[in-house]
Amino acid sequence: MFSSRLSFADTTNALSKAKEKRLAAGQPVLDLSDSNPANAGFAWSATDLGPLLRRDGIQRQDPTPFGLSSARTAVSDYYSSRGARVPVDRLCLTASTSEAYSWVFKLLCNPGDEILVPEPAYPLLEVIAALEGVTLRPYQLVQLAGEWVIDSATLSVNRQTRAILAINPSNPTGAFVGRRDRDVLRGFALKNGLAIVCDEVFLDYPAEGVASPGTWAGEANVLTFVLSGLSKVALAPQLKLGWIVVAGPAIATLEACRRLEHIADAFLSVNTPAQLALPDLLRRAEPLRALVRTRLAQGEATLRTWTTASATGCTVLPRPAGWTAVLALPPGVHEDRFVMNALSEGVWLHPGYFFGMPPSLPSVVLSLLTPPDGLSAGLQGLERALKRT
Repeated sequence: MFSSRLSFADTTNALSKAKEKRLAAGQPVLDLSDSNPANAGFAWSATDLGPLLRRDGIQRQDPTPFGLSSARTAVSDYYSSRGARVPVDRLCLTASTSEAYSWVFKLLCNPGDEILVPEPAYPLLEVIAALEGVTLRPYQLVQLAGEWVIDSATLSVNRQTRAILAINPSNPTGAFVGRRDRDVLRGFALKNGLAIVCDEVFLDYPAEGVASPGTWAGEANVLTFVLSGLSKVALAPQLKLGWIVVAGPAIATLEACRRLEHIADAFLSVNTPAQLALPDLLRRAEPLRALVRTRLAQGEATLRTWTTASATGCTVLPRPAGWTAVLALPPGVHEDRFVMNALSEGVWLHPGYFFGMPPSLPSVVLSLLTPPDGLSAGLQGLERALKRT
């Protein structure tokens, strides 16, 4: 009766089952994977946010496929301040970055077509691709002199390949797509007639002392779709607003926008109050982002201090950007066993293989947004778990 695209919903992994059992028994679980900024104490107050969600927006609908001009102008200004010229008519608002992915997949792919994706990467991509009937083929990111770079030997195409995805910066590694890899992606896309899809939701969160290579939104040579949204840019995931920037050669971008407009017009999913609030949210978001960057730096410092003081043999991988930390486990420690032991200590986090981390690098992934007290308590639980592993 049901679509095979939802086959991933038919099974629950052993780790999730163990977590559900613990919660059902009324036992506490400290979630070190939680990346919701509101749960971490970063949220707009009702006093600040209320006036932005204006009553006139609740009382009317403006069925413009790409979104209100005032909202798209604000997004264009956001990119101008980051060194990229983005015409307003090359911007399409969506209800989220996930929806942006969905629409770009609809635009580029027939059912059964494939998109090349980096590995490691965020596992949500697999779900979105499955729902769109799209196949993902991974290409590998490898560590070279402490940096994650593309292993060009793992890039390949077939007749169904339509695009190549980049994440700038990546989740969970935090690695930017640097100049060398941009040239690799651009050259490969041009050679094989592919579009580039670039997820930049964490672009505004470089680690202290790390220079960002900037946005792909100014790309002129290859048809490129840059995705982002308020969830990370303005710490407002509850407002459900993202966007797609269409960049590249003029003829290709015009045709892409013409077709994308039909998709957007079929859904009209972006609510008017969020669009009206968008200009003020983008103008006023930087102080909140700065507080988040401070929390991330503090959390990373706490994690590095713990790895030294605990003498567990764990190491923290370099974090150029983003909200997550990758904790490499000591040799011989199995990810599943360690995460299960951590859960029995009341601490939840994700094994590295959830993100496609290489088997040669057993690891776990945790959120650096975790409030300081929670992080300290969680690390104590991890230390106990390591002693039992």
